[in-house]
Amino acid sequence: MQNKLPSAKQIFQAVGRFFKDLITKNIPLKIISLLFAIMLWGYVLTIENPEYTKVVRDVPISMTGESTLTEKGLMLVSRELGTTDVTVQCAIGKHSELDASRITCTVDLSDRALSLDEDESSKVVPLTVSSTIRSGYGTITSVERSTVSVEIARVSTRNALPVSVEFTGSLPTGFRASTQDHFTVTVSGMQSLVDQIARGVVTIDLGAFPTSDPDTLAGEYSGVYPILFYNSSNVGVDNIVDDSGDSYSLEVPVTIRAYREVEIVPEISIADGYDYAYTLSRRSVTLFGERSTLLALNTIQTEPITALPNMTGESVLSKLILPDGVTTGDGESDSVTVTLTVSEKTETRTLTVPIAVRGLDGALQRGEDFPTETEVSVTGTVKRLDAFTAANLTVTADLTGYGAGEHTIALQIALDTHSEGISVTLVQPTITVALVEKTAE
Repeated sequence: MQNKLPSAKQIFQAVGRFFKDLITKNIPLKIISLLFAIMLWGYVLTIENPEYTKVVRDVPISMTGESTLTEKGLMLVSRELGTTDVTVQCAIGKHSELDASRITCTVDLSDRALSLDEDESSKVVPLTVSSTIRSGYGTITSVERSTVSVEIARVSTRNALPVSVEFTGSLPTGFRASTQDHFTVTVSGMQSLVDQIARGVVTIDLGAFPTSDPDTLAGEYSGVYPILFYNSSNVGVDNIVDDSGDSYSLEVPVTIRAYREVEIVPEISIADGYDYAYTLSRRSVTLFGERSTLLALNTIQTEPITALPNMTGESVLSKLILPDGVTTGDGESDSVTVTLTVSEKTETRTLTVPIAVRGLDGALQRGEDFPTETEVSVTGTVKRLDAFTAANLTVTADLTGYGAGEHTIALQIALDTHSEGISVTLVQPTITVALVEKTAE
């Protein structure tokens, strides 16, 4: 008879009973074993403290002797030397404390190999990485990167390189930003790059200023902004850094002022009897000052100008009358040129003039409502009008050929020889008259 194999269920039950007995039986013995193991491990750590290797990752590689490189007129193209892994034989008790801060890896830039021939502008040189570890933390057994390659280049210096300021963004309406006209900077760097530079540009975003509140925006600001360099073809020249490997920047003071465009109105006086017209070299001016003062200005006047009869076509330079604390823009004149055209003043006056009658048939006479006077409109210069009277003209009604009855008659005007420059028109060019036959006496 064959033995029957245990089922899977029986196998799992047997395994379960084994682990249950392992955990629940002989508990005092298990506790004693655990304590003994802890004591044994403590002895190993404190008394024996055996040494084991540890790989410290990403130890930064630094440099020394940079001043020697500078004295040679040379510089590193890139100051980033990277990191390396260092293997250390260290007591196991120090493993937890041993990290990259306990190890120093350096390359010496005073190495004689770091030099250039006359025909060389740059080259790559391998340098040995030296490593040290802080006392008490074991012994360095190997360094992954035993050498690093550094690129050195000849240094060129440009003095008084022009730098312009460009604004982007915008300020609230009625405000304007300005800065000084000229900035210069001294630039040192790779000769092959620095010799290309024609100018530098600083860009300032006006939308990034601390406030846009019109009541507090005006004032003096200062910030440090990066410089972008360009060659004579307006192509950017990148990788321009100073001796410390930092990009060049410039501190730029910025003035924000309130402004307003205001119409110029000249103040002109003229003698009685004369009139004038004028043209201005500019019709408005940009004024800067306190915002509240500017908002109260609708026009700006000039100092008084006296127009004389002989000033036709003559130009006068007149200063603007600016309120306290208000100025014109930088480089903008505070005066305006006024060109005058002076002429005698012309007026139109109305005169009442008697109507003279001629050509009346002897058998007829004028009716009771026959008009005896009429009004005329007289135009001319004030001087001529003052000397002109009704006696200087005649208004005539010509009745020749008209018989008894009612008729519309056109009036006729005649001026004497002393009325030159005078223009006369009838207010009513016709009259209606009635003619009647004379009655016998």
